Amino acid sequence: MFLKKKSNDDAGKLDRQSIVRVSMNLLHEEGIKKLSIRNLAQRLEVKGASLYYYIKNKSELLELVSEEICKRIEYPSPKDNWETQLLSIAGQFRECMLAVNDSAHVLSETPPNTPSRIKLIRKINTLFEQTGMNKEDIFSSSWILNNYITSFVIEEYRIRALMDMERNVPIMDELPFDLEHMNMDREFQFGMEILIEGYKKKIKE
Repeated sequence: MFLKKKSNDDAGKLDRQSIVRVSMNLLHEEGIKKLSIRNLAQRLEVKGASLYYYIKNKSELLELVSEEICKRIEYPSPKDNWETQLLSIAGQFRECMLAVNDSAHVLSETPPNTPSRIKLIRKINTLFEQTGMNKEDIFSSSWILNNYITSFVIEEYRIRALMDMERNVPIMDELPFDLEHMNMDREFQFGMEILIEGYKKKIKE
């Protein structure tokens, strides 16, 4: 791969760490639609062409951001049983995506091919292996778990946006439940418990 030469004006101003840090801030403040090479260059106060010395394109930028998100996951003690560990990892994954706005969208739009994302997949895979689950069911179980957590967080983003809108326009009066007083921690736990019960049934088969 041929890297573009850095301009003298931008020399010494950039490195991958600073690019990722500012990208995370931009993502959180403006959302994934605004996370572009052009907007990132403006934030960094450099010429857009300078960024291509460090990253090939927006796809690689999103992969770097997804890696940074997954690096923040804290894993539980391996001495805990598989259910406790799975709940802990799922909760950590959710919290990391909630901490940075739109990060769930980044993860859903990028392949899991960076070290921390692969580590996450392997951790979950190992937990299911320890239960005696067969390989085919391990893949399906991991797939469902990832879809549940990511989709749940995306729904949380949507509810936040609805709540902000509700302050000005009463759009939720006709709903049969009160979104304003929903306990999202409880709802997430409820879903995880249902998943785990389903996993247990597959293990017994």
